[in-house]
Amino acid sequence: MKTKLTISILAVLLLPFLVQATHLHSGYISYTRDTQNPNKFNFVFTLYTNHYSSVEDPEGYMYMGDGNRVNVVRNSVTRYSRTYDKEIYKWSYTYLNAGNYTVYWIGENLNANILNIPPPSNQISLNVYTIVKVDPLYKNMHSAQLAGVPILSPRPGVPFSYNLLAYDADGDELIYDLVPPKYRRPDGAITYVPGYQFPDGLTVDQFGELRWKNPGTKGQYVIALEVTEKRDGQVMGSTLVYINLFVLDPEEQPEMVWLNKNRLTLNSDGSVLARPNQPLKLEYYLRKGINPALTLSTRQFSELDTLNLSPTSLTARDTVDGYALTLRFTPTDALKRSQPYLIGLRGRSNVLSDYKYNYAIEDNWAFTYVLVGEQQPASSEGDLAKAGFILYPNPTADKFMIEAPDMPDMHLQLRDATGKAIQVLSLKPGRNHFVKPPQLASGLYLYTISSRQKPVGTGRLIVR
Repeated sequence: MKTKLTISILAVLLLPFLVQATHLHSGYISYTRDTQNPNKFNFVFTLYTNHYSSVEDPEGYMYMGDGNRVNVVRNSVTRYSRTYDKEIYKWSYTYLNAGNYTVYWIGENLNANILNIPPPSNQISLNVYTIVKVDPLYKNMHSAQLAGVPILSPRPGVPFSYNLLAYDADGDELIYDLVPPKYRRPDGAITYVPGYQFPDGLTVDQFGELRWKNPGTKGQYVIALEVTEKRDGQVMGSTLVYINLFVLDPEEQPEMVWLNKNRLTLNSDGSVLARPNQPLKLEYYLRKGINPALTLSTRQFSELDTLNLSPTSLTARDTVDGYALTLRFTPTDALKRSQPYLIGLRGRSNVLSDYKYNYAIEDNWAFTYVLVGEQQPASSEGDLAKAGFILYPNPTADKFMIEAPDMPDMHLQLRDATGKAIQVLSLKPGRNHFVKPPQLASGLYLYTISSRQKPVGTGRLIVR
């Protein structure tokens, strides 16, 4: 049972803080589809909350998108860290008809003084949702899931990167977008939060890595990351991850460094190349922060161990001010695919039990993306790379993406090795997703990208 604050000196000291703060921090809804009934889904709502809050949510309403709502009792509460608890709600539901349904939960309210929402932000409700596609023809057995943790704590003025380590057990392609959060108006309508502003400079890349070059003023921000599943060009569903992030000073944060990156083979997209049946060794260093009295701990997060795809070994060697960490695994041929596996290694400062209560940066992470397969050729060559065009994955099996800069009237012309024209594709600024044309057999192809009918550059595409 979640710890309650009763009449004590600690409660008196914390009272001013608890009165003005909500207990909700981040959350998302995931699901699996029943193997016998294609209209039945098993849902899990994962909610991270403030451990020190006296507010409880032992049950709550889940709105199913078809006009019905379900009262769901909380299944479990576990301590994630000094500051946060992880709460789990589970339920099953059967839809009567095919269609797209938005399943959502409404929280009480956000914190006060959120910097990227106009005041009073504590009068804005919290909306967490997922979109379910009920269609016997599209057997989407799993939604996107998180192997990582949606708790982000950037440091002011220090470049920040973080990955939630999303994955899809069906093997669907995942597309990431930062979107405005939604809330419920007093009249009951669900709409975007009025006046919301994205944190200046915050972006997300094709691996789902959130990047913030220059985190701003210390304090609280709200972001929403939408993870969309696509299969053969069809949207299978999407999940929104709500996150309340804190920009804080690093009083307790340890240092985590990836040591052997420069000694590994990297693909053109920055991922590590892991060849089937050959051991891969990733080396890191976890160093204590400015408080040497705090002990350290570490843990690996990835779909490799979450789905039991491959045995992994994480060892730690004690040093003067931290640990030398080594992660080993040997991928098999069964792990070959066109998208990399996302691996996160968390280092944590273990705060003393009698330490003062406040929001602090307890963790530091290192993220590594591993592609199991053969060496990728340069996917953006010469003038294309300079202009900002990126094509990946390359080689490709069934689909690929082209990231394009903001240029007018862009097209890609695809030719076979003899120079025969195969297809012309239109491009727009940003990410362009394509399914491999059926006439493309395995082999080497050449492509030319043009803007306003003037060539920008050429490249090579390998189809497996």
